[in-house]
Amino acid sequence: MDDGFAIAIVGLLLAVFGIVIGMRIGEELAGRCTTNKDYWLSNLAVFLVGTLVSALVWATGLVVLALLTIGVIAGGIAGLKFGYGESVGPWKAHDRFMRVNKDQIKNNETGSARRRRERRAAGEPEPELMSVQMPEAGSSSDDGADASARTSHKKGK
Repeated sequence: MDDGFAIAIVGLLLAVFGIVIGMRIGEELAGRCTTNKDYWLSNLAVFLVGTLVSALVWATGLVVLALLTIGVIAGGIAGLKFGYGESVGPWKAHDRFMRVNKDQIKNNETGSARRRRERRAAGEPEPELMSVQMPEAGSSSDDGADASARTSHKKGK
């Protein structure tokens, strides 16, 4: 039996692993982008560095590892898009046509993604979207109402 099938499976596993790694790298790079220019420069950097590493891998003859580098490039570009929080360039046309990422399209139109990136670059904390507080142990006003509601429900009232 030929080893080609096993090599193809290992190559696909490395490609998936590369996509996961690339997503993480892309999200980290997107955290540093504040403008569309920064976003496109980061995209170009991911593509050029990935292509250079892929060429080095091909030059060494480790063809199976080339799928890892291709996965890192693909994951990096996708991670940049999702981490940036705004539909930019061809992604905007894609999102509108496929009717996906509606929040990113809305952020693009209202400018809220840009303001969020500027706050992140300035080091300001992100706003709390939900506050979860446990009632204090000493306050019994809410506890009594909850207890009476539970007991009346159990009695069938």
